[in-house]
Amino acid sequence: MKKILLTLAMAVATVGAAFAQQGQMAAGINLGVVPSLESNLKATNFQLGAKFQYGITDAIRGEVDLEYGFKAKGISVFDVTVNGHYLIPVADNFKIYPLVGLGYASLTQDLGAAIKGMSFDDFLSMSGMSQNEFNQLPGYAKDQIEDLYDETLGAAGKEMKGKSESVSRFVFNIGVGGEYDLTENLSLNLEIKYQYMKDFNRMPILLGIAYKF
Repeated sequence: MKKILLTLAMAVATVGAAFAQQGQMAAGINLGVVPSLESNLKATNFQLGAKFQYGITDAIRGEVDLEYGFKAKGISVFDVTVNGHYLIPVADNFKIYPLVGLGYASLTQDLGAAIKGMSFDDFLSMSGMSQNEFNQLPGYAKDQIEDLYDETLGAAGKEMKGKSESVSRFVFNIGVGGEYDLTENLSLNLEIKYQYMKDFNRMPILLGIAYKF
């Protein structure tokens, strides 16, 4: 009987330790890749960020996350989000957590790089012509349009070189993460999120490390 009670007590203590998150704070960094989900913009930003976490209850954790996505296809992104995690212990030292969050993002586009990266199909579309219509033109007309494309990109690229344009966006995150405790104070995590931004939906895939205190 004593052995059974001792075993139950140890089990309760283990479960309690797994959920003992209330009031716990942590700070860390993230890095990863963030591909765009837009069909007309195939850009993948390399991302670096910092985070601060606080255990609101034993199972619910709040997080403030600051991320910078380095320039890709002329676009860089800075975002600040506040996320909520629901921690679910699934094994010793390992948890999974669904997450949801809201925030703000600033997108900066290098106009010179955007012009330089314009494809011929994009140029035709801006001119009101489809690829099929272009293919039906006689050879000399195709040559004239291709020369115009080269001249336009050259002139516009020089004019826009060094210029940039920024826009602000509302951010909504939803995703899932996994966290493994390396030690009592150090943990690793992996997150995959769907990030909604108007005209620039993305999928951050981030690896992080955090120090708990």
